[in-house]
Amino acid sequence: MKFTKVALTLLCSITIFCGCGKFNDDNIVLKVNDQAITKKQFYEDFNKIKNMQLKDAPRQAKKDTSLQVLSIKERYTNDFIVRTLLSQEFEKRKIEASEDEINAKIEQIKKQIGSQEQLDKILKEGDISNEKFRFDMANEVKMDKLMALIYDKPVTDADAQKYYNENKAQFQMPETVLVSHILIDTNPESIKRKITDDDKEAKLSAADIDSKVKAEVERKQKLALEVREKAVKNPANFAQLAKEYSEDEASAQKGGDLGYIVKGQMVPEFNDAAFNLKVGTISPLVKTQYGEHIIIVKDKAKAGIQPFAKIKDDLRQFLDQQKKIKAVQVFVSNLKAQAKVEYIDESLNPNTLNKQIEETMKKEEAAHKKLEADEEVKLKRIEETTQKEKEEEKEN
Repeated sequence: MKFTKVALTLLCSITIFCGCGKFNDDNIVLKVNDQAITKKQFYEDFNKIKNMQLKDAPRQAKKDTSLQVLSIKERYTNDFIVRTLLSQEFEKRKIEASEDEINAKIEQIKKQIGSQEQLDKILKEGDISNEKFRFDMANEVKMDKLMALIYDKPVTDADAQKYYNENKAQFQMPETVLVSHILIDTNPESIKRKITDDDKEAKLSAADIDSKVKAEVERKQKLALEVREKAVKNPANFAQLAKEYSEDEASAQKGGDLGYIVKGQMVPEFNDAAFNLKVGTISPLVKTQYGEHIIIVKDKAKAGIQPFAKIKDDLRQFLDQQKKIKAVQVFVSNLKAQAKVEYIDESLNPNTLNKQIEETMKKEEAAHKKLEADEEVKLKRIEETTQKEKEEEKEN
């Protein structure tokens, strides 16, 4: 069982608190504890989420009466009510977020996802303005403060030890190695694609392209040897070399770090080299379908049960996060049980939505069965026709 540090992510921020702004639209669709929710408030973010989730879905799935849209609507309605209840709870308890706290939360998110550039990319893909993002982060800060009030018994080392002793089978691990690499793309096909993509006006002949590919492959193979020589001379500088030269963009940002890998996880050539290397040594150039790899193994772990001392902190944080999630679920359930929710727009009523979902599922199931039956009839007719033709051939 592998544990990683658990933290609130940007995606969580976006989906928990988006959609609570104020709009000048008096077409009320919901009331939560007498707080009126307008149609614009409800549907602005619902439509964004729906369109994002069904971006590549067929046209039929995007209809308002489709099972997919009804399911998204049912979940979103519940989430919207929960968000509203939490906002009311913040106000009731006078929980606020200062500008410094919001900025600190944003820095925490940036650290989790890697960079400001990556954050900007996520916000752009989600069509989230900077103002909206700061609003979401303010609510994250408030949620942290609320959590501190409702969750006062964090998991201790003793709790983690007890869980470990009772569940040792979960901590059985295969042989692993902690690996970093530098990739130089020497694959002629990928190089050819790049050259042809850059040739916007198609001025290059096939011979010109082949010549350029050959020259680029030779250049990159020479570069791979030079980079490896630098790594051998100064293994401590491996991460910086990866950031500078590696064409595996995802790992390059992390200094070439691929984390712990198990046998069979990577392509055979890479796998064999990594598991045969001594810790701290640099591999020869390892050729795979992706190009030339320069590999360093930083740690090895034999197969067996992970020692408690090695996983104690991650295990405690994992169990603590699970306990927090349960505490929030109980708290939210109690808020919902005590809330007064009025569905002015009956189409948002969970009873109505669940009934529509059930009816749609039955219709789709019936249509599927009819299609299967029709196919069976067609196959039977084909078989009968084929058999008849065979009999006629015999008679002739």
